[in-house]
Amino acid sequence: MCGLDADLDDAGSGEEEKEEEFWIGEGVKMLPPPVAHSGGSAWGSRRGRFGCLACGAALLLWDLCVVLVSALLLALVFFVVLLPAMLLLYAGFLCHSRVLDAPSVICRYLDDNSCSALIILGFVMMSPLVVVAAAVFCGLLRRFRLLLLIQPISRARYRGRLLDWAGSVHAWV
Repeated sequence: MCGLDADLDDAGSGEEEKEEEFWIGEGVKMLPPPVAHSGGSAWGSRRGRFGCLACGAALLLWDLCVVLVSALLLALVFFVVLLPAMLLLYAGFLCHSRVLDAPSVICRYLDDNSCSALIILGFVMMSPLVVVAAAVFCGLLRRFRLLLLIQPISRARYRGRLLDWAGSVHAWV
């Protein structure tokens, strides 16, 4: 039953069952959680209405700042990784006679066939570079632990540490 060893044939006393309630397997004992000394409940005492609103607004502002930093990091990573493909597309479309046909210095060396080749190469390079950019972004999110900085709004109800992060988080991504 959910990790507890139960022997149905043995009719032990009630004290023995209570004593063995937190034993799991051989030699491993789970201790009951400690009682919180916070005056209200296990989470802490509740805030007042205006304190709850102020802390909720502060948490919402904090979460929006974390999301904004994550979005800026996303834009920066994608811009840097996709820059070669964008430059090829720019040069190809800039110098092609049917698109812009600009009087640029680089256009003197490119004819329509080479501009078409630059456009095709830019679009072909785009797909793998998007995958690389997404992988780099996910790696940076995990390294900087940005998503762990997002705090739930429910923390605004109770007193205590407002911004609290878990020390070691192991998750499958």
